[in-house]
Amino acid sequence: MSTGAERPRIAVSYAQDAPSHAAWFSEELAGLARNAVAGLEAAGADPVLINAASGHVFSAVDYDGVLILGGGDVDPARYGGDTAEPTVHAVDTTADETEIDLVIGAVENGRPVLGICRGLQLINVAFAGSLIEDLGPESVHKVHKERPPMAGHSVSVQPGSLLADALGTGEITVQSGHHQAVRRLGDRLRVVATASDGVVEGVELARPDEGWLLAVQWHPEEPGSPDGQLADLLTPFVEACRYIAAARS
Repeated sequence: MSTGAERPRIAVSYAQDAPSHAAWFSEELAGLARNAVAGLEAAGADPVLINAASGHVFSAVDYDGVLILGGGDVDPARYGGDTAEPTVHAVDTTADETEIDLVIGAVENGRPVLGICRGLQLINVAFAGSLIEDLGPESVHKVHKERPPMAGHSVSVQPGSLLADALGTGEITVQSGHHQAVRRLGDRLRVVATASDGVVEGVELARPDEGWLLAVQWHPEEPGSPDGQLADLLTPFVEACRYIAAARS
């Protein structure tokens, strides 16, 4: 019998030891992952870190929800992109395959999905979307130097969305560090947030009855993010996962 207080078991995925990742990049990803894990624990979940670069096959049905974190670029070959684009970096095809399988498996089996940065791009590709390979040297979405800090900018959130329920509508401030973005929106998805330059900043399932899925292009787990933003995003995600945990208990 459900007690209503189950701690959902949530897979937290990123490429922990991809050969294509520089040491500093791996360290940065690990720090962001620690922040995400701490946020999930504070929200009442039991996060399980999984290494998307390991080659191990993970099944979404073993978890009550799936969180896809940031990381390297998705292989352009997966979406018919320009594989010769010189700015594409830190590609790990094993991580791409692992996380696409996790996302599709989660949605098909009613598991909530949350994506952060690469997570949004990966989700878009998983649903047959494509990406802009590089936003260019004037993009406000990253600081254009080696080992850059996060860039702050504003995002407009659309009403009537999971994202608006979590963070409110209108303009919010975010921390981001990406050079790619959604080009062709994936099937079954809808845009729920954009930046002033039109870059897609948030996506959800177009039909809410198909499941709970939300992805943001920024990094709420970055320490420079507005106070409470990570918790505000994780709380409804964990609550959705808790329904799965209760049904399984």
